[in-house]
Amino acid sequence: MEFNQEVLIAAPREKVWEFIWSVEEFAACVPGVTGVEKVDDTHYGVTVEQKISFLKAKFNLQIEVVEQRAPEFIRTAGEGKDSKIAASLKQANVVTLEAISEGETKVVIQSRVDVFGKLGSLGFSVIKNQANKIFKEFAMNLKAKLE
Repeated sequence: MEFNQEVLIAAPREKVWEFIWSVEEFAACVPGVTGVEKVDDTHYGVTVEQKISFLKAKFNLQIEVVEQRAPEFIRTAGEGKDSKIAASLKQANVVTLEAISEGETKVVIQSRVDVFGKLGSLGFSVIKNQANKIFKEFAMNLKAKLE
């Protein structure tokens, strides 16, 4: 499944970039993230809990920063499992920061998520609705921290 989202932040691009690299603070903006562990400069362990339809999933994700160009581009990849509900996922994200003006930044997030197991059986529309809900809350949290 592919998702493309964007949010306009009333903050300079460099400030948004710095915030993204405050990984714990940035991750706290994502609904369902309950833990972040920095392994090294490009690898992170992230725990995410989500309720989707009638299933509650808890994924222990291994995230890698694959590529970055400060202050405008980050590409990540990750995967994780929830053995309790026999589900797994793989994800890839591209985050682009576009300076609209000195005080405004457009954050564009392109994501590809592949969900397997019981969670994957719920179907595209159920998962997409949950993903859209998560992004809206994430965007509100991000704006609250940066504006």
